[in-house]
Amino acid sequence: MTNEVELTQSDFTVTFQPSQISINNFDELKAKINDYAKKYDGLVATDESLKGAKSARAELNKLIKTINDKRIAVKRDYDEPYNDFKRDVDELQVALKSTIEPIDNSIKTIENKQRDERTLKVKELINNMAPEYGLDPNNISIEDKWTNKISNMQLTKLLKEGFTAKKHIQDTFNANKKLVEEHCKLVGTDPAGWISQMNEDTDASQIISSIDKSIDDEKKRREYDEAIKKMAQTHVNDKTIDKETGEIIEEDDDQPIDDDEPDKSDSYSMTFEVTGELPVLKELYKFIDSKNLKFSVVKNPSKVSD
Repeated sequence: MTNEVELTQSDFTVTFQPSQISINNFDELKAKINDYAKKYDGLVATDESLKGAKSARAELNKLIKTINDKRIAVKRDYDEPYNDFKRDVDELQVALKSTIEPIDNSIKTIENKQRDERTLKVKELINNMAPEYGLDPNNISIEDKWTNKISNMQLTKLLKEGFTAKKHIQDTFNANKKLVEEHCKLVGTDPAGWISQMNEDTDASQIISSIDKSIDDEKKRREYDEAIKKMAQTHVNDKTIDKETGEIIEEDDDQPIDDDEPDKSDSYSMTFEVTGELPVLKELYKFIDSKNLKFSVVKNPSKVSD
C-alpha cells in the first residue's frame, strides 16, 4: 500500500490540568453536622413524641439533601470539560469507523468462506474415519476447534481423539443397555420403558436397582390387593361371595373356611392369627374396624423371628 498515513501520539496531544475539589472550612462544617447528629441521637418516636420525631427526621433529611445537591452541582461542573473533550474525540473517530466497516465486512466474508471450506474438509474426513471406529458419520457433530486453521496432521489427531472418546461412550452405553435387557429378561419385564430412561451417563446398576424395586413394589401391591379382596369375601354353602356386590366367586376346591349357611340373626366369633407385612396388617385392622365388628387386639404386631 502506497501513501501510508501514520498517526503517532505526538499528533494527538491534549491539554489537561487536573482539578482539585475540596470543601472550604471542612472541619468547621463537620463539627456543625456532628452537633446536629448528637442533638437527635437516641431519639425514638413514641405516641407522645411522634410529632417531634417527624420534625427531627424532616430536619435531618433536609440537611442530607442540601449536602447531596451540592455534590451533584459540583459534579456537573466537573464533568462538563470532559464531556466537551469526549464530543471532539467521537467526531474524530466517526470518519475512521465509517471507513473500517466495509473492510471489516469483507474480511469476515472471506474468513467465513474459508471456514466453510475447512468444514467440508472435516466432513470428508469424518465420513472416511468414523466407520473405522464403528460410528455413524451422520451422528457426529462437528466441533468448532475442528474447523480452525490447523494442519492436516493436527486435524487428524483431533478427530482420532474425538472418535476414540465417542466410541468409548457408545460402547459403555451399549454394555449398560445389554445388562438392563438381560436383567429384564431374567425377571420377566419389558425392557423398552427402562431403556428409554437411559443416556450416556446412566449407570446400569442404578436402573437395575429401580427395576427390582418396581417389581418388589408390584408384588407387594398384588399381595395387598389379594389380602383386601379375601377380607371382602364370605363363604355360603361352599361358595365364595363378594360382601359388597353379592357376586359368587369361583375358587379352588381347597377352601380355608367351610361355613354352614349362617342365620342372619345369629352372631359368630372367630379367632385367627395373621402374619404379614406391617402396612398390610394396618389395612386389615382398618377394614375390620370399618365393618363395625366387635373385636379386641390380643397382641400388638411384633416382628417374627427368621
